[in-house]
Amino acid sequence: MDAFFASVEQLLIPALRGRPVIVGGGVIASCSYEARACGLKAGMPLFEARRLCPRAVILEGSQHVYRCFAEAVWTVCRRYTVGLETYLDEAYADASGMERIHGAPDELGRKLQRQVLEEVGLPVSIGLARNRMLAKIASAAAKPRGVAWIAPEDEDRFLAPMPVEKLLGVGRKTARKLRDMNIRTVGELRAVPRATLRQLFGKNGEVLHDRCRGEDLRATRPDRPPRTISRETTFHQATGADDEIRGTLFYLTERAMRAVRDKGMLARRVELTIRYADWKQHTAGRTLSEPAGNDDEAFAEVERLLERLHTRRVRLRHVGIVLSQFVRKGDVGRLLEPAEHKRRRELYAATDAIRGRYGHGAVISGKSIELLGRMDRNDYGFILRTPSLTK
Repeated sequence: MDAFFASVEQLLIPALRGRPVIVGGGVIASCSYEARACGLKAGMPLFEARRLCPRAVILEGSQHVYRCFAEAVWTVCRRYTVGLETYLDEAYADASGMERIHGAPDELGRKLQRQVLEEVGLPVSIGLARNRMLAKIASAAAKPRGVAWIAPEDEDRFLAPMPVEKLLGVGRKTARKLRDMNIRTVGELRAVPRATLRQLFGKNGEVLHDRCRGEDLRATRPDRPPRTISRETTFHQATGADDEIRGTLFYLTERAMRAVRDKGMLARRVELTIRYADWKQHTAGRTLSEPAGNDDEAFAEVERLLERLHTRRVRLRHVGIVLSQFVRKGDVGRLLEPAEHKRRRELYAATDAIRGRYGHGAVISGKSIELLGRMDRNDYGFILRTPSLTK
């Protein structure tokens, strides 16, 4: 989706169309192409965005509204594909065999683009190619509102002159190292032997050797479990109140753990990030001895990490947690489950069912109670300052 959050706001509020729109709190989560023309981009602090574009309209946004629009887009996409792997604002799809119904790849892309615009009202860019890496690159090249089809016979001509930074897996450090070797294009990268790339970049070097030749063996997996589940937010006002900090962290933890349980998984690793009012940021994590399946187990580790990280007498402006190293529930267990564990498992199952039917805000539990009276809430739960940053 093109400038997804900002595009949704411009669709819902016609007066914003054609104007620079920013969605985010503290930093830009998404901005319209009118705002990008002023030099704005995702991740930029809002104070800098205001300086560069004083006439920009800044909105906090709503995660739940955006999620509804995303699902509407994915519903359209499923008519044109046989498999869909979705993320917050993008998806990989397998359209093998669909040309019999929708025509050649570029025709299929234009039909899908028109259908999304007609039914949902949002602009999308579509890239088509024989694998997901090339399709991703094609989609980026087509933005905004474009459709790009890289036929197999055109791959070399398309890739060779491309800057190495455009290749998936090439970040700032890798690009800088390659440029120090006078390697600036994908074509020049192809001249480096596999063994040399492995020596320079380890296992990622072999991946780069394949990708610069247009090879990507990853298949689209609609049921692929996530690598991480995270929840983060910026406080409405920087705070040093311990009960507000812990209450917010518990709320983020229970939202993340509910997502873990919904996918039938347990989390083995917990990470915590805090950002002070002076923008200094610290992160720490720990792998658990036993995978966590309920909020209290994960939050106990979050509190221990907080004790390690929050050592300065400076207010916090941002906190976030990341859960990872997931295992399926059926893969871990005890022959004889203690009665207390069974009761807690049943309690969480009942609570999740209530929230699933009436909204997360139907039950306020644990240290989240500390947020009552501090934050507004609706059926979805507490209204965070930066809900669009959760994923």
